[in-house]
Amino acid sequence: MNKKERNVQFNNLLILICITLLIGIVSFALYIKNNKQMIITYNEKSDVDYKVMLKENDFYEKNVIEKDKGYIAKLIDTISADFKYNLDFSKKTNYSYSYKIDLELDVEDDKNNSNIYHYNENLVTKELTKDKNKLQIDESVKIKYDHYNTLISNFKESYDLRNTISKLNLVLYVSIKDINGSGLNVYNDKRVASLSIPLTENTVSVDVSDDSVNNTNKTINISKPNNNYELLIIGFACIFLSIFYGLCVLYYKRKTRTAQMIYEKEIKSIMNNYDSYIQKITGTYDIGTSQVLKVESFNDMLEIRDTLKQPILMLENESKNGTFFIIPATNSIIYTYALRVVDIKAKMEGKEIPTYDITEIPHADFKKNKKYTSEYIEEQLTMTSAMPIMDEKNVIEGNKSKEDLYDQLEKTTSFDIKEIRKAAKKSQKKTTKTSTTKKKTKKD
Repeated sequence: MNKKERNVQFNNLLILICITLLIGIVSFALYIKNNKQMIITYNEKSDVDYKVMLKENDFYEKNVIEKDKGYIAKLIDTISADFKYNLDFSKKTNYSYSYKIDLELDVEDDKNNSNIYHYNENLVTKELTKDKNKLQIDESVKIKYDHYNTLISNFKESYDLRNTISKLNLVLYVSIKDINGSGLNVYNDKRVASLSIPLTENTVSVDVSDDSVNNTNKTINISKPNNNYELLIIGFACIFLSIFYGLCVLYYKRKTRTAQMIYEKEIKSIMNNYDSYIQKITGTYDIGTSQVLKVESFNDMLEIRDTLKQPILMLENESKNGTFFIIPATNSIIYTYALRVVDIKAKMEGKEIPTYDITEIPHADFKKNKKYTSEYIEEQLTMTSAMPIMDEKNVIEGNKSKEDLYDQLEKTTSFDIKEIRKAAKKSQKKTTKTSTTKKKTKKD
């Protein structure tokens, strides 16, 4: 696979990651948006009105008496109550509501207010659904007061109850909830209006209780529940796929990269980070007969550069598969670091990294006629630190009983040991031939 095809497939994978990631983010955003809370202001007011209908009697001209009067209990026949409740929301919202009117009878101990008897009867129950911003309740009920008064009188006489308080209560309860079931839950059977009438008394007065409401500009939070769990599932699935595709991209990029790609990336990284330390050479660089010392990493070159205060020279070959960095230490020693495609490839394949010769350095100019002469080899041996003189015999015959200092010379310079041995043999033959000629001349 060439570099162009690799880049096309790599870009396609990146586009796929971006699409799945975008879908995941949008899904999460929609889920959160649908699950947000909404603040609503509202006004509410409740009221209760009543009328008292009397039995036929010789004392009252009218059988219907308006509210806020005193009444003779034995003359009361029916009590009519009108309940009203209005709720006005600031925003249109879907909600469901229900209300009920209950009749409650209570007998309490006058000393400690403990409840002795309680009776509950539902008079009205309604459930409605609205999608507007206003709610109105207008409901009327009638009760036979004389019936419940007689009921409680018989109860007290049966058990000889004294020092008790008996009441008949009419109560309006309102429940309001969001149409999805999680909104205005504070309105669950809330008492919004009621009236109370004494029982078993000679005279009574109807009391409108203080639980009536009259609120203005109240606020309430309405949670909008989100039942779109498919959005959450899609979001998680897309995020997971994005991560999976991302790992696939990393694996694909690592698996398909070539030594040439790694080489180009390394060169680019070095130039981006250390461009001010490097001087690129395009012309000829005269190595001459300098001893070439090979450095293992570019970081070592940076340390040498900081120590010697010398620039790092960069030379890249024409095929763009090898770059040499050079630091001239003195006229006789230079330091080099080579970054080559062949080295990277060997490392990727787990093979031994091949050595390089100074002849591989692009634009390098050196005196080839002196490269492998015995005089030049001896010269290099002398300059190599901690290297005692070695006789030529051991070099030519490859005697392993002693350290082959020419091997050491190859490690610290750019020389090829085979070429050194070949040059040494050639030098020995020349020396032997010269000696034989001189002996023959003397005999003549």
